[in-house]
Amino acid sequence: MEEPVATQRETGPTVLSVMVGQLETGAPPVRRIWLPPLPDATTLDTAAGPLRAGTDGVRLTHTSGPMSVPLGVLDDPARQWQQPWQLDLTVAGGHAAVIGGPQSGKTTLLRTLALSLALTHTPYDVAVYGLDLAGGGLSALSGLPHVGGIASRADRERAARTVAEVHGMLAMREELFREHGIDSVDHLRRLRSAGRLSEPAATDIVLIVDGFGALRDEFADLDDAVADLLKRGGGYGIHVVAGMLRWNDVRIATQSMFGTRIELRLNDPADSSIDRKLSETLAPDTPGRVLTDGKLFAQVALPRIDNRPETGDLGPVLERTARTIRASWHGELAPPVRVLPTRLSAAELPAPAAEPAMLPVGVDQESLSPVLLDLFGTDQHLLILGDNECGKTNLLKLIATQLVRRHSDKELVFGVYDPRRGLRGVVPEPYRGGYAHNARLAGALSTGIATELEKRLPETADPDTPEAGEPAFTGPRIVILVDDYDILTTAGQQPLAPFLPYVSSAQDIGLHFVIARRAAGASRALYEPLLTTLRETGSTALVMTGDRTEGQLFPGLYASRQPPGRGTLVRRGRPHQLIQTALADEEGP
Repeated sequence: MEEPVATQRETGPTVLSVMVGQLETGAPPVRRIWLPPLPDATTLDTAAGPLRAGTDGVRLTHTSGPMSVPLGVLDDPARQWQQPWQLDLTVAGGHAAVIGGPQSGKTTLLRTLALSLALTHTPYDVAVYGLDLAGGGLSALSGLPHVGGIASRADRERAARTVAEVHGMLAMREELFREHGIDSVDHLRRLRSAGRLSEPAATDIVLIVDGFGALRDEFADLDDAVADLLKRGGGYGIHVVAGMLRWNDVRIATQSMFGTRIELRLNDPADSSIDRKLSETLAPDTPGRVLTDGKLFAQVALPRIDNRPETGDLGPVLERTARTIRASWHGELAPPVRVLPTRLSAAELPAPAAEPAMLPVGVDQESLSPVLLDLFGTDQHLLILGDNECGKTNLLKLIATQLVRRHSDKELVFGVYDPRRGLRGVVPEPYRGGYAHNARLAGALSTGIATELEKRLPETADPDTPEAGEPAFTGPRIVILVDDYDILTTAGQQPLAPFLPYVSSAQDIGLHFVIARRAAGASRALYEPLLTTLRETGSTALVMTGDRTEGQLFPGLYASRQPPGRGTLVRRGRPHQLIQTALADEEGP
């Protein structure tokens, strides 16, 4: 067997190698012609670190101004440098769109954004709220002291409350700017940094929406409110950062509101709104690679600060990091998202001394303020629709109790229709004008009350009589309290038909209806003569739990499953209002 031929001589140091070794430390290195390519993965502390711990908690040392957030590494070949990539939420309206196909790194970018905000700002500077409408990836951020709440796709109520809370902050800031003469959000930041303004709780607000396309598809009731935040929020320090699959997930009228666009890999590069040819170069095996507005490439940092660029345990690591940041912060936390209570005591509603004329029945979702019914004014009648065990009878008890607490028996009398006898003992005897628990007694009671109503109709009307401002009738107001109206009207019976001639004149003769029936069959029952007449006269309605297959009960409103006591209040000329009614039998928490 032949010996291998040596291809290189093994010799000692040469004159050239010694000279090179001496010159290596003789001067600074020459600038390299080519920089190394962007890494496939990096961590936030590597891209924008190092970290430090101080009185304001754990912080990144690399900062460059308010609401300028490091997200990764940016590569600029023409200028031959790589540096931390910053997302500036103070420019171009303050809103940003993150566009990318499935598994391209959108959720990771949004998580990195929230973590970076927490590492560069205090909860006094910024508060973060999230709508997680994609895959649940934002839930790991809940432990950050800057995060006021993250709503998942399944929790529709919390999602609605999150948007309502941020929208309420916008209204509060508009009033604050007017009251203090603040002319810009930069002016607000200066006042806050100087300690001259204690409100609002956080200087800037960031609403993160992961899965923006779901707003139009499944959360249409939130779409308009988010669009309003995009239109008006930027000038008041409220920023929307939205992750979406494609640019068309945003309505055309709203697209211009996103002044900053960040593109990850797209399924179809032709959809790119920055540069189609550059978008084609983004490989599917490199998630987190970004094409920026300036047609440069960047790599999104992973939301972790342990210098380990691994993706297998991102969720647990992010949760531990959030707990660490929270433990290092000793100030006030971001204002949490308040949600409607599942149980509300009647004692928590305004007392008669605070609201002598209006009837408090619960709290609303938008502001969690008391819901007041003006039964003797704009809310002349109330129709309650809901299936069994939804709280209809409880609400009737509550309304009767509130009326009795505010009016004497000389001012008010009840006609009670109670087939299942759930209202027994609710109306005190001096207030009770009649009680019927079946269709036969109900017909007789209606006829008797109708006879009294006939006497209240004016026989003549003098057009020259001046307006007195007082009711034209004499005697107490009559409240017709009906539970289980559907039972009274079975087999085609109409025991309340004697009231029909008087419904149109109800305001003038002191007649008021509070009627409850099941939601099942309501789509047909709403066309019965009495209910039709009540609707035509502008009756207020409350739609509680029911089946969506009943169809559209009121314009834009379908019945749905709700917790007991929850319902949507429908008033003519006003937007629908989700409310939680109080428990009539509970006098304290």
